[in-house]
This record gives sequence, C-alpha cells and structure tokens, in this order.
Amino acid sequence: MDLETIFEQLASRREARVGALDAGARDALAALGVSVRDGGATLDDGIELLAPEDVRRYVGEAAAAWLDRIEVRAHIDSTNSELMRRALESSIDGVALLAEVQSAGRGRRGRGWTSPFGRNLALSLGVRLDMALTELGAVSLAVGVAVADALEELGVRGVALKWPNDLLVEGRKLCGVLIELPRAVEPPEIVVGIGINIGGAEAVGRLVEQGVADVTESVPDASRNRIAGRVIDAVFAVCRRFERGGFGPIKPRYDALHRFHGQPVRILAGPESVAGVVEGVGLDGTLRLRTESGIREFHGGEVSLRA
Repeated sequence: MDLETIFEQLASRREARVGALDAGARDALAALGVSVRDGGATLDDGIELLAPEDVRRYVGEAAAAWLDRIEVRAHIDSTNSELMRRALESSIDGVALLAEVQSAGRGRRGRGWTSPFGRNLALSLGVRLDMALTELGAVSLAVGVAVADALEELGVRGVALKWPNDLLVEGRKLCGVLIELPRAVEPPEIVVGIGINIGGAEAVGRLVEQGVADVTESVPDASRNRIAGRVIDAVFAVCRRFERGGFGPIKPRYDALHRFHGQPVRILAGPESVAGVVEGVGLDGTLRLRTESGIREFHGGEVSLRA
C-alpha cells in the first residue's frame, strides 16, 4: 500500500491496514509521526483531525465573510506550493488550504519543514492586498505579529519573534512563516504559509538540528481546529491593517516581541559575517544593525540571524 492511501485512510477513519511494508516505507511513516504495529496504523486518541466546518467556527465575522473556502487535505506535497500553482490560473484570495501531513513542506531559503501527521498546523492562505508591490516588504513581519498574538490569546506562553519569519519559545522554534508572491501583478495576491508544531515536537526534533518548541507545552489539550481558525482570523485582520496603514502602526508590537531587539547578533549574508547590535526593523522589513562601521540594513531573502 502506498503512503498516500495510508494517509487517506487515517484521515477518514483514524486507522489503516498497511500490510507488509519495507523498511524504507516504515521509516518514512515514522518520520511523519505514524507508527505501524501488527500490520496496521492507528491514530492516538489525542489527535484531533482537521475539519473545515470546525475551523470556521473559530473565525470572526469579518474574516468569515472574506473567507471563500476552507480545504483540508489528508496529504499534500506543500500547501504553499499548491496555492502557488493555483494562483497562476485563478484568484486565490480567500482560500485557506490545510493538510494533515506534508511530504515536501517548505521553509525560507528552500529549507524543509517537517509536518508530522495530525500533530502540526500546515496552513496556507491566499490574500489579495490593495497596495503596490513595492510596499509588501514587511508583510511577513506583520503576519508574524498576528500569529504570535493569536497563540498568546490561546494560552501559549513566552512566544517571541526572530527576524524575519520565525516564532520561538525559550529560543526554540515553534512556528515558521513563509510569504510567497505567485505573480508580479497589482493588486498583488500573496500566499501566506504558516507551520506550527502542535504535538509533533518530538518527531520534528529527531530530524532537525535545532531546538523545537510545541504549543502543547503550554496548552496540553490544544485544539488544532481552534488554532487554525484563530490564526486565520488574526492574519486576515493584520493584512487589512497593513493594507490601510503599512507596517508603521504594527512595528512597535514587532519590536516588543522581537527576541533580539537591542541584542548583539551575527548576520550571515552569503560568505559575509557581520556582528552588531539590533537597532530594530525598518518600515520595509529590513533589519537594522549597529556595527563598528555604522548602521547596516539587511533584507531577509538570503540572510540568517544568529545570537
């Protein structure tokens, strides 16, 4: 039996008869949080499957009126990649796409994002912004603020931001944000990708070389549907606010949440390594660094920040 069929069965009836699997298939399932015993795979009772109608219950009135449809897939290569493909053919504004598992989830700079089955939130939103392409620079920072505030509202303690697109708890990665632009047209439509660990930190931690945080550390009984709905609502609200007034009104909140604001850091930009103290972020989303040679500004594309 192929992995896609196993995922479909798990999503529809919480169990799958897998028969004989080779070691490679077993390892692939284990990496995605699915264990096989006695020829079968069964979801833990604590795993809450995603459902469009349950997600919508937690979306506010204004966002619900904008939200055209919510789709949940048992498996997908990448929710962002799928919306990027669709955007080449039709409008994706108001589309929310979620998946129980991603086989090729993506982070910034082409890095992978691991999404254990049923123990994550893999969400992509299509959003049209009535503004010029040149004004989009800080939108990923604004979205980071929205997601952090939504998680804090839901009881997740100690959420901080790491420029340009990570959410941390105690220095460990909880969430990633990936903003992509399918087409250079105005008004632009963007794909807002969000990945959150919700019960899957142990599986993720075996595959990555960095600390991993999890929503369930603060909220053991966290509802994935509720988190999805509240995050959609928060992202919609911040995009409308960003559309009206840019990043300026949101910037103070970003600075307050930024773990490295006013801290010494090192920026890796290709072969260059630059040490300095974070002065803050610009209205275009750049990181302002005070160095021995003066203030330098960095864009997020091919740059990494280190403590």
